[in-house]
Amino acid sequence: MKRVPVLVGALALISLYGWLLEHERSAPSAVQSGSVSVLPISYMSAASALALDDFVKAKEALLLLAKESSGDLKTKAQAGADAADIATMRESFKALTEEVVVDMSYPDDYAVAYCPMYKDGSKWIQKREAPIANPYFGKSRPTCGSFVD
Repeated sequence: MKRVPVLVGALALISLYGWLLEHERSAPSAVQSGSVSVLPISYMSAASALALDDFVKAKEALLLLAKESSGDLKTKAQAGADAADIATMRESFKALTEEVVVDMSYPDDYAVAYCPMYKDGSKWIQKREAPIANPYFGKSRPTCGSFVD
């Protein structure tokens, strides 16, 4: 019985990750509109890859995010991409998210999620209608968190 929710959560994460990969190429990169920046889809790809414990895909997404960004977003994305392991990458992703991304504009069908258990509480942005996909705990606690926005 305990395996069913875990299986459903894993399937949802895989489905979300596949959808993000398909739409990443057609999505716009970071766009400046006045003083508000629009978050690139490569951020969401990095979050999804981290939620699946996929270090290689997360690194690729963070490299793309650094390439298509500027300023603090570029610097923090590059720091995440340069991480030697997934734990360090997750710490960089937290800084990237909380110091830069949370203040950016993102599509209406995305929302800020929050995990109270990772490093005194951590936020990330993900698809609102999808199950929680925690990039900080990955497969060890995939659904730890809730939407706060």
